[in-house]
Amino acid sequence: MESSDIFLPEYQNSTSCLVISSVSTGKPDAIIDQKAVVSAAENFYVSENNIYISNTNWSSDVTMTQILKFSCQKGKIQAKGAADLKGSLNDSFSMNEYNSYLRVVLTDYSGETQKNALYVLDDAMQVCGNIGDLAEGEDIRSARFLGDIGYFVTFKQIDPLFSVDLSDPSNPKIIGELKIPGFSDYLHPYGDGKLLGIGLSVDEEGMTTEGVKLSMFDISDPANVKEMSTYVLENVLSTDAGYNYKAVFADAEKNLFGFMAYGDSIEYKMFTYDEAEGFKEVFSKDIVNYGNVRGLYIGETFYLVAGNTVESFTLNGFEKIDDLVL
Repeated sequence: MESSDIFLPEYQNSTSCLVISSVSTGKPDAIIDQKAVVSAAENFYVSENNIYISNTNWSSDVTMTQILKFSCQKGKIQAKGAADLKGSLNDSFSMNEYNSYLRVVLTDYSGETQKNALYVLDDAMQVCGNIGDLAEGEDIRSARFLGDIGYFVTFKQIDPLFSVDLSDPSNPKIIGELKIPGFSDYLHPYGDGKLLGIGLSVDEEGMTTEGVKLSMFDISDPANVKEMSTYVLENVLSTDAGYNYKAVFADAEKNLFGFMAYGDSIEYKMFTYDEAEGFKEVFSKDIVNYGNVRGLYIGETFYLVAGNTVESFTLNGFEKIDDLVL
């Protein structure tokens, strides 16, 4: 690579190179363009036209997150800018681009008590709006941005689900705050006006975990978010939703979602949701080879892939069809 295609950020937390390449699907044997960044890459957010890469700088008294921006249009990759923001990024869902603005939520652990902040950056990666000192003593557990509205969850003893009006990028506003026990560490839009939360049920003192908690939030009015229904898996201690969102099966049109559940046993579970009846478990399967388990469907057949085993079930009723050991 040419030296002009290799970028050296102000903060380097690794001597490795992250390489961004573009390849034509019509002629995949040739690389159109390449750029490299000398540093690790902790989180990515990719929009239709841009790639955002975040890294944490732990070397200073104040933890900073550096976000690098590269445009990717018609195979051409260009460095567009960088921003240094105070705090740490929870995951890739804490970043989102909308109408050329990047929205970011971070937790700052550098003070006596941690605080949270929301930043809005323009196309040139300059901060044009922000909200600071949010939820002192708590940290961000999950986030989702849906158009002009952002949602994020913080936690210490209770779970405040904040809703933010981002329609004016220079003046973002907290418009709602729902406080409930426990917290959601994964949020997923689930049809019109609904937001699915997967996390933990915790007592009001924030000391005892009571099991994995499913929550369905009514977000039809972002200023008045409501928890419509909850379901607690009492013998389940954790899921893979909080740290590996790709392992979550979620299809609002099919009204099905599933994930790995770890507790007294290790199982893959599937659920449906009904406004009148709430959550219902419709499928459960003990898993032995549980490294990277994935659930998916093709047509009306559901496939469960676990280790070297593939099992098929009817999507309606989950009756066993066949299995294959590779």
